[in-house]
Amino acid sequence: MTPARASYLAKAFTFGVETAPPLVFKDLDLRDRPDHPSHRFNLTIEPGEVMAVVGDEDSGVGDLGSYALGLRRPISGQAVVFGAAIVDLPYYDLLVFRRRLGYLQVGDGLLQNLTLRDNVALPLRFASDHRLAQVEGRVTQLMDDLHLRAVAGLRPAQANEEDRRRTAVARAIALDPDLVVLEAPFDGLTGRAAVDLLEHASRREDGSRRTICLTAQELVPSVRRLLTRVVKVVDGEAVDEAP
Repeated sequence: MTPARASYLAKAFTFGVETAPPLVFKDLDLRDRPDHPSHRFNLTIEPGEVMAVVGDEDSGVGDLGSYALGLRRPISGQAVVFGAAIVDLPYYDLLVFRRRLGYLQVGDGLLQNLTLRDNVALPLRFASDHRLAQVEGRVTQLMDDLHLRAVAGLRPAQANEEDRRRTAVARAIALDPDLVVLEAPFDGLTGRAAVDLLEHASRREDGSRRTICLTAQELVPSVRRLLTRVVKVVDGEAVDEAP
């Protein structure tokens, strides 16, 4: 970890366990399974894994992201993030802890009153202690990497769907988080754009692989070569797809 990154993440690391996996779902009771009340969802995502969890609309796969971020409490079971039961953290500690996480919610979640560039800059301005020049340098790098320079001054309503999604990915990785959760990130995108986004989302600033948990109803075939594992939700349980 670079000294600059360590400075604003130091407290976040105190809430977890250094050797713990990035994300563990333990005995989750996913909804809409009345015929299988005993089934539970268990899944461990190891460091550097780029994992996709897929399932139909009624499988409960769409809830996994909110559980991983501590936005919602499961009916039963828990999400453990870097060794911490995230939903049990006090509110302000949770905000600090989330600096280790990146999140792209369904759609894009961009703020409509900000330009695309300012949306990307938001976490750096408020969740890091970077100086202005460092923030602007990092934002410029992300806008270039995600091919957004030409549309940086647009507001979300003025941009097309692909550029909005690129912006949302850039914002999710702005703090160079250890884990990124992507909810249906490729809906409406071409296979080429999907591959480009996943390649950028899964690559750390130092070139190493970032841990990714991707949830979707269906996978774009072109991204499968970038995945280390694909799990399907079947009757509330995690079932590995054949390689």
